[in-house]
Amino acid sequence: MLIKIKAFVLLLFSVQFCCAQPDLKKNLLAWYPFNGNALDESGNNNNPVFNNATLTYDKETHQSYYYFNGVDQFIRIPNSSSLNAGNQITISARVMPTGFYHGVCHASSVISKGGGNYNMGNYALRFDDALYSEGAGCGGYECDSLHQNFRGTGTTFKSYTPYINKFQWYQVVYTNDGETAKLYVDCQLKYAVKFLETFSNNEDLFFGKSDDQFFPFWFKGYLDDVRIYNRALDTNAIFAICHSITENEKRTDTVKPLHLEKRMNKLAREIFVDHDSVTVSLYDNGIVDGDSVTLLFNKEILTRHLLLTEKAVSFKIKIDRNSPNELIMYAENMGTIPPNTALMVIYDGEKRYEVNVRSTEDTNGTVIFKLK
Repeated sequence: MLIKIKAFVLLLFSVQFCCAQPDLKKNLLAWYPFNGNALDESGNNNNPVFNNATLTYDKETHQSYYYFNGVDQFIRIPNSSSLNAGNQITISARVMPTGFYHGVCHASSVISKGGGNYNMGNYALRFDDALYSEGAGCGGYECDSLHQNFRGTGTTFKSYTPYINKFQWYQVVYTNDGETAKLYVDCQLKYAVKFLETFSNNEDLFFGKSDDQFFPFWFKGYLDDVRIYNRALDTNAIFAICHSITENEKRTDTVKPLHLEKRMNKLAREIFVDHDSVTVSLYDNGIVDGDSVTLLFNKEILTRHLLLTEKAVSFKIKIDRNSPNELIMYAENMGTIPPNTALMVIYDGEKRYEVNVRSTEDTNGTVIFKLK
C-alpha cells in the first residue's frame, strides 16, 4: 500500500510539473538567443546599434554564440523604455569566461546598463575576485584569477564555491524582487541578500564591457542566450532555463583544445611591428568553401569555430616584447577544397601586411610578431 501511495504522489508531482510549465516569455524585455545574429527576439526591437564581437558557430551542437576578446569587442544596445525594469528584474545568460580582467578592480562586465559603478538604477552581471579579496583589487593588488565569482548589482560580501574555471560554460541567473537579490549558477542558489534597488536609467545596454572610461571592465569569453525580465523569475522558471541546454551542448562544456599539441606549428611569416597593439583581419583565401578555424594567441583561445568567409573578422592583439607573440591558426576542417587557407591582413599603424596562412591535419599555420 505504501508503495502505491508513493507512486501516486510521484505521478501527481509529474503531472503538476508537466501541466504547469513556466511561461518564459512573460514580462520578457529583451532576449538575445544569438541565432546567427545579435537581434532581440522578445518582440521589443531592442537591437544593437554597434556590434564588433565575433559570431562563432559550433558544428557539433549547431549552436551559435558571440566571442568577446577582452580588449575592444562589445555590443551596444540603445536605451529604451522597455529596457528599464522598474523595481524587479531577472538577468539570465550563458557565459564561458576565457580570461580575467586585470585592470583596476578586476571586474569582467558581461552585461551592464549604467556604467561601471553600482549607482541607483543601474544593473549588471559580472565576475571578479572582489568577494574573495574583500575588494582588494580596487586598491592596486594583482588580479586573483583562481578565486573569481559571478555577481549582480545586489551582492553578498562573502565568496562562494566552486570558483570560476576558464573554458567552461555557466548558466548564470540574477534576480531581485524589489527586496531580495539572488544569484544562481547552474541552477544552484549561491546567495540571497536583502538589497533594495531599482533598475531604470537613461543609459545604453552593453554586452562585453561597461560604459565607463575609467572602469571599462572588458569581458573575455563567450556569451549566449541573454534574457532580461521586469520580474523576478521563480525557481521553476529558473530551473527551466538552466535545463534548456541540450545533451549535445553539455558534451562541450569544456573546450580547451588540448589536441593542438599533436600538430606541428609551421611558420608562415615573422613580422617586426612598430606598435605594441596591432589589428589582425582574417578572410577565406580564394573560394569560400566552409573552412572553420580556432585561433590562439600565446596559447590562449581568441575564438573557436570561426567560419572563414569573404567578410573580414578582426581582432586587436597586444604585442609584448617579452612574450613569443605567436598567433596560431588551427584547422577544424579542410573545407571542400583542402587545405584550410586564410588571408591574414595585419595593420600596424599605417603599415599593412598580408600573409597567406595554411593549416592542415598535421600542421598549424603560425605568424610570429616581434616589437622593434
